[in-house]
Formats: sequence, structure tokens, C-alpha cells
Amino acid sequence: MHKFIVILMLALSGCVMSSAPENNVGFSDKTKVEGFVGCYANIGESGPEEPQKLLSKAIWPKAIIEHKKIKFIDVKLASKGRVLVTAKSKENEAIFDSTFTEGQDFEMKNGQITLSSELTGSFAGESGNPFIGVAGGSVTIGLDENGHGKMSESATFLGTAFIFIPLAGHSSSSIRFNKLSNRCD
Repeated sequence: MHKFIVILMLALSGCVMSSAPENNVGFSDKTKVEGFVGCYANIGESGPEEPQKLLSKAIWPKAIIEHKKIKFIDVKLASKGRVLVTAKSKENEAIFDSTFTEGQDFEMKNGQITLSSELTGSFAGESGNPFIGVAGGSVTIGLDENGHGKMSESATFLGTAFIFIPLAGHSSSSIRFNKLSNRCD
């Protein structure tokens, strides 16, 4: 009985998880669209034990492309407020590209771009899903104070598992995408 009470107290208190790469610095709040111009590693640096994050999956989440073949993300200014973003292979060949326009495809606030922000509910309709409740998450990209690409992912959930075990928690992770000189030319 004592173990059950301890487990119940831990479940009710919720959990908070956070991860970040070594020498992580905050977002720069002074970034303009032009500041994103450059070449970035597609594979991000995150905390230890974290799964590999790809910048291309954040930029093109619904595109049917082989994200693992992408080594670099090249960002060029197409015109004022418009950027051309090209995914490139390790041989520097273009794999996929898109032009994004500020005010139409994205909004900047304090130097950051929010790519997604959603609230979802799960009512155990999926086979094998024991969670009933709500969950929300967001993905934000920008530049860090050192000029490297930075992505922040966060998720919050509240509900029950197996109908009677209360769950609440929040997780956040920071990922750095190194800005590379002369790799995309």
C-alpha cells in the first residue's frame, strides 16, 4: 500500500523534463528575416540521450522528401521579407526548396518564428493508446545569441492513463543547428 501512495503522489505532482546542448544560449530577440541568411547543419545538437533532430523536418514537416539525405539547409534572401530555403545533400546538390514570405507563410515576433502551436485531445481512439486528455505543443525557431540556428520544442499534457492514473507534465528541448561558413556555396 505504501508503494502505491508514493507512486500516486509522483503521478499527481507531474513531471518536467528539459534538455539542451552544451553551452546553450538563449534566442536573440533582435533577429530580422535577413539575419537567417546562411548555411546550417541539418542535424541539430541537443542534450545527451536525446534523439537526433533535423531542421528540414521542422521546415517541411509534410513534404515527402528523404530528410536523412539532407546535410545542409541554405537560406538566401529572395527579396525583402522573403527567403529561399534549399535543402542540400553532402555533395551540395539541391534536394528540395521553398520560398517563404513574412506575413504570409510565417510571422516573426521578438526575432523568433513559431512553426506550430496546437492543442490536441486523445480519447484513446487509437489502438493501444492508454492516454485520455489534452496535449499541446509548439516549435519555435530563430537564431541564438551566437548566430547559430536554434529550435525550441515544448509539449504539455494533462489527463489520465488507463483511465485512473492521473498524468500531468511538461517537456522542453533546445536544439542548436550550427551555422557553417562556405559549406553551401
